Parts: sequence; C-alpha cells; structure tokens
Amino acid sequence: MIRICFTFLLTVSLSGYAQQQSAIDSLRKNYYSIQKTISNKFSDYYYPNRAIIYAQPEKQFLFKIDSLRSVFIENLIKYKEETNNADVKFILEEQRDIDFFFDRMILDFPYFHEAHTGEKVKLSHVTQKRLDRHLTDFNNPALLSSRDVKDYIEAFLRHQSSIEVKKTFYKNSDNKRLDAYLNLIPKYFINQACRDYWQYFYIFAHLDDWGSKNIASVIENFKAKCKNETYKKEIDSIYNESTAVRKNHLIKTYKTVDGFNLDIHLFLPDSINKFNKIPVIVYFTGGSWTKGNPEWDFYNCAVYAKRGWVGVSVEYRVADRYETTPFEAVKDARSAIRWLRMNADTYNIDTNRIVASGNSAGGHLVLTTVLADNFNESTDNLNYSASPNLAMVNAGVYNLLWEDATDWITRDLKDKSIVKNISPFHLLRKGLPPMIIIHGTNDRSVDYASAKEFAEKIKEQGNDFEFHTMEGAPHHIWFDRRYSGQVTKLRNAFLLKYGYK
Repeated sequence: MIRICFTFLLTVSLSGYAQQQSAIDSLRKNYYSIQKTISNKFSDYYYPNRAIIYAQPEKQFLFKIDSLRSVFIENLIKYKEETNNADVKFILEEQRDIDFFFDRMILDFPYFHEAHTGEKVKLSHVTQKRLDRHLTDFNNPALLSSRDVKDYIEAFLRHQSSIEVKKTFYKNSDNKRLDAYLNLIPKYFINQACRDYWQYFYIFAHLDDWGSKNIASVIENFKAKCKNETYKKEIDSIYNESTAVRKNHLIKTYKTVDGFNLDIHLFLPDSINKFNKIPVIVYFTGGSWTKGNPEWDFYNCAVYAKRGWVGVSVEYRVADRYETTPFEAVKDARSAIRWLRMNADTYNIDTNRIVASGNSAGGHLVLTTVLADNFNESTDNLNYSASPNLAMVNAGVYNLLWEDATDWITRDLKDKSIVKNISPFHLLRKGLPPMIIIHGTNDRSVDYASAKEFAEKIKEQGNDFEFHTMEGAPHHIWFDRRYSGQVTKLRNAFLLKYGYK
C-alpha cells in the first residue's frame, strides 16, 4: 500500500512538473519573441547613432547606455514575475549576458570617444571599479559557454594588448599582436581551463587570419603547456595544414623592410615556353588592413597556374602583425608589382599582361597600385611601374574619408588629410588601365553608395571601366554562394574582353 501511494504521488508530482515546465517553456518563448523585437529596435537606434553616443561625455554616455540596458532588464523582470521566479538558472544567465553586453560598450568608451572626438579620455575611477568586478569571472570555466562574456573578455584583451604591444620588447616581432595576447593571458587567467581556452582561441585565430609564418615556437610552447588534448590536436592539425600548403609552390622575398621579409607566393605552370610570355594574376587578400592570410588565395593561384598563367599571392603588412596602417600596405602592394616586373624574365611573365585582383581592403590596394603614384617605398626602383595592366576589384574600399570604420587610419595623424594620398576616390584621373568593380547593394562593410560615387567619377573622366551592381548582395560576394558564381562569370568575361584566356 505504501509503495502504491508513493508511486501515485510520484506520478502526480511528475505530471505537475511537466505542466509547470510546459508553462515555463511557453513563457520563455514569449520572452524571446519580445526580446527579439527589443533587440531589433536597439540595433535600429544604436548603430546609426553610435558616433553620437560615444562622442558624449562619460556621464551622459553612461546614462544613455544604462537606459538602453534597462529596456532589456524590464522584459527579464516581467518574465521573472510571470514564472514566479521558477526559471532561476535561465534568469540569472540572461541577467549576466545583458550586463556583459552593455558593460562591453562602457569598456569601449575611451577608444570610440577618441575616435569620434579626437579627445583622449580614461574611464572614471567609479566606472572602472564597476567594470573590474568582472575580472574574477575571467577564471570561471562555466562562463566560456556565454558568447557575451567571451565578447567582453575579447574586448578587454584587445584594449590591454594595444597598450602591451607598444613596449620595445615587441619591436622585432612580426607577429606582434599574437605575442602580446599570449604574454597577457597568464596575467589575467589563473584557472588552467580558462588559460588553455584563450591561448587556443588566439593561436587558432592567428593561424586562420594570418597563417603559420614564424610561429613554430609558439605552437611548441602551447602544446607543452596546454592540458586540453582536444585543443592541442586541433592547433597541431591546423598548423601542419598551413605549413604544408606553403611547400607546393615558390616563395620569394620581394621586400625587406624594418627587418622583416615580405613574401610573394608564385604558382608556376607545369611547363614554360621561354619564347611565349605568359600573363600573371596578382592577388591581394582582404581583411580590413588588420588581418590577411596569403593562403586564402592559394587555390585561385593554383587554378590560374593550371591555365598556363603565373598565379601570385602577396603578403603585405597588416596592423595586427606589424602594428602598421594602410599606408604601409599600399607601399607593399606597389613594391610587389614592381618586383614582378623586375623579375619578369625569370618567371616568363608578360609585363603587358599583369592583372591585379583584390577583395575588400585588397581591392583598395589594387586601386592604389594604379593610382597612388606618389606613395612609394624609399627602396623601390621607380623606373619600374607599380601599376597593373588590368584591375579587378570585388567590394573594394574607394573613399577612406567616407566610412567611420576607417577612422583608425587617421587616428594618430596630425594632418588627417594625408589619407587622401592613398584614397582611390581622391586620386582619380584620366588614362587609367581597364578596371572592373563589382559591389553589392546590401554591403554593410563598405557602403554601396561609395562604390557608385567612385564609378560615376571614373566614368566622367573617360576611363575604360566596368561597374557591376549585385542587387541585395552583402560584402563577401566572392565566396557567398548566392553571388560568387555571377562574380566569376563577370570577371572571366572581362578578362576575355581584353584577350586573356
């Protein structure tokens, strides 16, 4: 009888729990729906007005951020009341993520305030103390499942690494930012699991975004100290893959600058007829001038080599490896074209058929090889032209004074107008080589209007030029499967038009 009663009570209890859980699930679904609406309204307001928000003094800025935060919190409080606080774990996690999301904006205040006003500021002691409470969370492995927590930590380390990397210790490193991150991690992460994760995170990102050049010692050190076997195996696999793809073609140094050797990767056809000069296509990868891995274009280079061309991928200086700006990248791009002309006989290159191709920031570099005649490395032989014979640009950057995202380029310049020397829109003239530019109307990284403005001006000057609009296309049109096929067809037709097969 006792067992029967217990079984009955257990059944009733489970049934009641199921009903309660079903009610909570329904309420949570409604919470998510409202939160999504709030998030959309937040995005519609915040991102177009971000410059104005960050330009305010700290007190007014904090008031604005906390008022935006409160809308999300109010919805959470409503959910808490509706569930009678029965969904405690979820509510605490939501509260945490909301706090980290908005506290990251506060963390970013000094950087963006300076970017939008030119005024250097530090957070007040009270505000900094408010953020410092998160430091203990850095060593809680359970929080590694939260995207908002990790975003906050990434931002924190980004700001700290910007200070760290300025030390003379990093002067001779050509992986400056990675070295700075790896030196900072032991300072803030005592917990082994957390330390392993963040070392893994930054090494993985480096291999993906900058490649494996000169980081063998970093890999070995990580494998020796990391306790997570999965991390070690993954890093080892990616590193070996990266080093392997660097062995199936020719690598030459096209320039040594500030003690660093810059590589040019050459994919040659299987057979060469010395009496038949061949075209070359030169790839400049994108990456906002902060990252960029020549490996990204190795596949395309190999394809052109099979067609009888020379395929070339260029390593150029980027901010997160060398702490440089696009000014140095422009010099590197122009040096690379000159190197190909100077070494044309060695690789059987037809100097009348040099094609330069680039995506995004790489597209900007292509345009500056054509246009930035007065911006050259002091060691360059100016008797050789830095301009290609054809230029192909996907979703490029045309006007460096157009986008807020390019403010960092002029951040430390007393005369910010100097940027016009490498801004394609400001360098346009007659007599340019043929170009094709392809740009999407839904590009959130580079405004389509800036591409259209560039196209209209270049046509006014009577240049041989094609501008193709991709309706509804986002920024990454070169590998977005919805548009990449069309991009390829347009580029092939352009090459065929000028006799390139």
